[in-house]
Amino acid sequence: MSCRIPAVSVLLLLPTMTLAQSGSTPVLPPVVVDSGVFTEHERERATSAFLIGKETIEHSSAENLSELLIEQGITVEATPTDHGENTTLLRGFQTEHLMTEANGKLLILIDGRRSGVANTRQIALHNVERVEILRGPKMFKYSMGSPGGIINVVTRRGGPDRISGSARLGYGSHDTSRAGVDIDGQSGGFDYAFGYEHGTVRRDYRDGDGKRVHNTRTDGTERASFNLGYSFNERHRIGIDGYHYAVDKAHRPSYVDEEGEIRDNSYTDRETQLLHLNYEGASENGRLSWRGNIGWGKDLYETYEASSRYPKGQEARSKRAQGSMTYTSERFDLTGGLDYIKYELDNSSTARGAFLQPGGRDPQWAGLGFPMHSTSSTTLWGAFLVGTLKLDDGRLNLSGGLRYEHARAKDLSVGDEHYDRVPYFTSRGITDRSQLPTSRSFDHVSPTFGISYLPADWLKLRANYTQGWRAPSGRQLFASSFYEDYGAPGDPRLKPEFTDAFEVGFDIARERWRLSATYFYYEVKDNIYIYPGVREDGSGAQGRVMMNVDRRIQEGIELQASTNLRDIPGLGGLELRPYINAIHMTRKKEVIDEGGPGLQGKWWPITRMPDTAVGYGFGFGHAAAKLSGNLNFNYYGKQYGGRANVGDGPLVGFGKFTVANLSVRKRLWESGPSNSVDLKMDINNLFDKTYSYLGRVPEDAYAYPGRNIHATLIYNF
Repeated sequence: MSCRIPAVSVLLLLPTMTLAQSGSTPVLPPVVVDSGVFTEHERERATSAFLIGKETIEHSSAENLSELLIEQGITVEATPTDHGENTTLLRGFQTEHLMTEANGKLLILIDGRRSGVANTRQIALHNVERVEILRGPKMFKYSMGSPGGIINVVTRRGGPDRISGSARLGYGSHDTSRAGVDIDGQSGGFDYAFGYEHGTVRRDYRDGDGKRVHNTRTDGTERASFNLGYSFNERHRIGIDGYHYAVDKAHRPSYVDEEGEIRDNSYTDRETQLLHLNYEGASENGRLSWRGNIGWGKDLYETYEASSRYPKGQEARSKRAQGSMTYTSERFDLTGGLDYIKYELDNSSTARGAFLQPGGRDPQWAGLGFPMHSTSSTTLWGAFLVGTLKLDDGRLNLSGGLRYEHARAKDLSVGDEHYDRVPYFTSRGITDRSQLPTSRSFDHVSPTFGISYLPADWLKLRANYTQGWRAPSGRQLFASSFYEDYGAPGDPRLKPEFTDAFEVGFDIARERWRLSATYFYYEVKDNIYIYPGVREDGSGAQGRVMMNVDRRIQEGIELQASTNLRDIPGLGGLELRPYINAIHMTRKKEVIDEGGPGLQGKWWPITRMPDTAVGYGFGFGHAAAKLSGNLNFNYYGKQYGGRANVGDGPLVGFGKFTVANLSVRKRLWESGPSNSVDLKMDINNLFDKTYSYLGRVPEDAYAYPGRNIHATLIYNF
């Protein structure tokens, strides 16, 4: 079944919607930010909680999830255009560059379902209700391979009782334009939500020094989404939802990256599509609830480099299904479920064993590049049971659970690995594909347990242990040398990663302010990563290798604080909401004890992970002036470039910069309770800073945009 969702089909559905009539659709409870007490769910959590709410999203200058996470202090190795992947890190666990969801150590969910997306830049924000980070038992409902946390993007549903929405038209620096519409509502038991947006960047941008950065325009981006549902008997809903995101010719200049490699100027086409069928139900008393869904997804990119005669591309297709049941009572909550997902990966870089004749290149492929061909598949089966026991009137909460996973990976392009060309394998006597397996299977059961205690209504103490486990993907096991754009050959002998994850912390909720602090410690055994190697005799580099690192430690402290200053004399009715979200890595190091290249038995710093990331600033609003906005500062700390650089001399650090963004929204006109016109002004890189997440500016990488301004006119109805 195809999951393609062209924009025209969404637009054709818009005229069929009827005006809203009376009805009832469940809506999410409001987030309590200044009540001075914890909500029921907050009391029960034994892990740290991080939530980006609807108001924060609306008053942000961010256009996609990647930019929003950066503003809020989450570490993202970002790109300035839609050309590349944005590597996102939670406590050192990351979505990997040029990898699919199956390869990454950080999972991105949309409405509690695997999105198939590893690049947070590909998730637009206009239909997003909130973004939350899940850990511990909540994480076990989806995976045990992301112990640093799972990012869950919750989208809007139609309702509660009327047609509403917004239409937007914007223009800004670099001849940038955006136009979009979002509509939602309800008619009887039928709820609906539609969205569409198109944008383009027609001119190259300039950096903080006013220098033009060539080949940085984007011909077009397009986002279309829908969510349709029908509720019956007041307790059941069946629905269908879809998401489509496409990038047309996102350009990138030539540069030297943080690993010292020359990247040719190029452009990329991208496309992400998701489709889900859903069912939710509950018993008459509401204590028992259940949900299930099946879905399909596709994530495609094609890169065209100036120095190459043919494009390189990759397509990741996924099929998935989930089902769960929850029982809720005053004394305990219990949830159990099953999930399944299969990833199939195609690649067009090359498959030399299949497409070369003995005498050379097959003439039928001359000038065309190599066709998209199947390379590997990864299948995951999971089952979980998690719950919370509530004691002492909810002051003492014990949580825990188990998750079982079965993983199977297959090589779908046997014979194109070229082990004879890779010294890492030949030095170990491996010169033929028949010496290694073509499929692998793995099984594991992991536990999690935690405790939260409230000595006072405003103070919560918490601690949690989670055992993480992640099997290597098909690509990590079977990638054919560097020809699949992976950076290193797969190794069919890789072992699963095993993680001991600990955290302890406290939360304070007062009427006007909140404070949370968390200490975390992760010890990862057999961590899978790509490392540049040296020959065993130390004579020089042998090329990158995929391998298990014996031990890896990621330790640090997280801090979140916010307050609400209102009705204060001297502010003239101005409301201020200062906030800070910070993470500092106190330790980030890894060691190879035996069997690996260079520096065996020695610890070295983990690369591509900043020591500190901080998002801080304040939201503001003035009710009488109908004015609101947000001033945000993001500090990105020092990190080491490359991938370990073993044997290449001392590591070179970069980073340590702060970027400020300002967003202001002003009501220009309103009529009645729902019709209004707003003007939103976004100023990014307010102080014209020259910076880059890619390398040592200005020596290596190209700089990011200098100060740029965007104005958007919004009609709300």
